Amino acid sequence: MFRSLLPVLWLRPESAMWYGYMLTLAKKYLGDLKSPSLDFGCMDGVNSFILLDGKFDDQFDVYNEVQWDKESHKRATLSNDYFDTFDDSESVSIERAASKKFDMGIDWKDSHISKCKRLGLYNELQKIDVDHPLFNASDGYFSSIWAPNIYWMRNLEPIIAELSRVLSSDGKIVTIGPGPMQTEYMYYKYANSDNEEWLRNLDRGRYENSLASGRSLKDWELLFEANGLYVENYEAFIPEIVAKAYDIGFRPMFPVFMNIYETLKVNSPGDLMELKKQWIDTVYDLVSPLCDSDWMDTKYHHAENAWFIFELKKK
Repeated sequence: MFRSLLPVLWLRPESAMWYGYMLTLAKKYLGDLKSPSLDFGCMDGVNSFILLDGKFDDQFDVYNEVQWDKESHKRATLSNDYFDTFDDSESVSIERAASKKFDMGIDWKDSHISKCKRLGLYNELQKIDVDHPLFNASDGYFSSIWAPNIYWMRNLEPIIAELSRVLSSDGKIVTIGPGPMQTEYMYYKYANSDNEEWLRNLDRGRYENSLASGRSLKDWELLFEANGLYVENYEAFIPEIVAKAYDIGFRPMFPVFMNIYETLKVNSPGDLMELKKQWIDTVYDLVSPLCDSDWMDTKYHHAENAWFIFELKKK
């Protein structure tokens, strides 16, 4: 999974590593993706396309439609999502289509919906208001629901209740959420009056979000049970060393990388592709050991994993 994601997310290899863990487990718990299926929080569709065995041409990446400026390495200057953009002149180079389609994809950003349409991955796409998350689907309609982004919601109850409503009696929801150890593996926990601005620039608001959404296994179970669901299976993932590597990664350098990327793309596209290939080969050599948790489980058997993946059923 890491290798499949890397050409698409090459400037953010820490994200490719993290999503590699997530998608490997998603494939395990979703199984053959029984229809009707829902991808809730589908974003731009790229992760789900790779999850379902699609392959992009190596020239494709997610950086053609990015908003950035030279000061956006500073947290205080970030007023929007880098990727909340859409250019209808851009196209997607697909080497192999996904093995299946989702019957429906749901998101809350117009840019995400527009990007998803280019992938041929969804029979239907729907935009919702996350503050009033009512889906245009009948009760008990979906047999398979992949919901990787619920943890971003400050008010989870209505989201989970609506997912429960549209889940069939014999269906499953596969979702993820941070555990209490997530914030323990983040550098912002060291913030004080002397270093807070520096750590805020490195953290970029992620600690605050994890603090709000992180729960113990028992608390996650209680939240699901309150909305008519129970945990059929679960697994902890993202070992301590991976969580710490991901916490900063190349994220603060992204504006500089985008400057290099766009300069080469305009003035020397051949050099850009040569650089991308070298970058991917080098990063793969250096980061792929972090995608193999066997040696970490042996060495750091005492450390808790930072995240949970859940397979949920209806009570």
